Amino acid sequence: MEQTIRRYRSDWDLARCGQFENGIYRSRWYLGLRPGMEWLRLSLAVSRQVCVRAYAADDPAPGTVYTMEPALERAASDLLLYGVKGLSLCFTVEPGDALISYELTFPGLSVDSFLPSVMQEDDTLRKLLGIYQSLYMDVNRELSGFPERLSPQSPDPLPELHRWLGASSWMGLGLPERELLAAAAELNRHRGTKKGLQMLTRLVTGQPCEIAEPFQWEDGIRSAQERDDCKRLYGGGQSGVTLLFPAGTSLEKLSLLKSVLDDFIPLGVPYTMVRLEDAAAMDGHSYLDGGAEILDPPPGELDGPENGEWILE
Repeated sequence: MEQTIRRYRSDWDLARCGQFENGIYRSRWYLGLRPGMEWLRLSLAVSRQVCVRAYAADDPAPGTVYTMEPALERAASDLLLYGVKGLSLCFTVEPGDALISYELTFPGLSVDSFLPSVMQEDDTLRKLLGIYQSLYMDVNRELSGFPERLSPQSPDPLPELHRWLGASSWMGLGLPERELLAAAAELNRHRGTKKGLQMLTRLVTGQPCEIAEPFQWEDGIRSAQERDDCKRLYGGGQSGVTLLFPAGTSLEKLSLLKSVLDDFIPLGVPYTMVRLEDAAAMDGHSYLDGGAEILDPPPGELDGPENGEWILE
């Protein structure tokens, strides 16, 4: 039954799918498959109680609905359109501002069509079975969308997906959860590695991160002074790994990163986070080595009256 069902869904802008007139929303005319076709279901998302009127005609371009008798009128947000037959269908919702979105399903195919023929003409039985048919359609829709919701890139992933992907501890901390969930599989694959740390820091801070380990600088340093300078830069000699961030990195984002960093640093390995600065002030105890370069200062201008008589102090 589900394979034959087709749907019209409202656009994000209801005015593109119909008109608001005197407090009433009127949809455009929707075409079915053939004249005399029975429509199946109209589901509305509304903010409060509404009155719905459905109109049907075999003309592909009917006139205004206000001169027609409604084929169905009901105060409900989920309507089974039994007996609403025609090539075209239009409906109105009152009050119109209560309507959020809608979905129109066709053609009409009732579960009672699978019953013995002697039971198919019983309107009471058909309406009773219609309740279960609506439930059946909703369950089928959930099942059809289930594979897509298993993807971390899905706009509506399953609520349990972060737990299945091992990302539960990253949720609810103010981190970019959608980006972390989409990269969860690769982050877990590289957890505890330099590549994994660089991926994580870029996702959280939006900035590249340089990672320095002691073996990268300890073996190449000969003088004790240079060794002390490096120890001060890389965390006072107590750090197993140092993360170097550019000067523009937000301190708030660095704080968020710290809340999840223990999940990615190897167990027992200390770390230090350092934000590099573009410039540093020099005091009386600062010295330049032989390779330093002092730039020429910019040209200066003297202030004075416009007549050219400069006042020098």
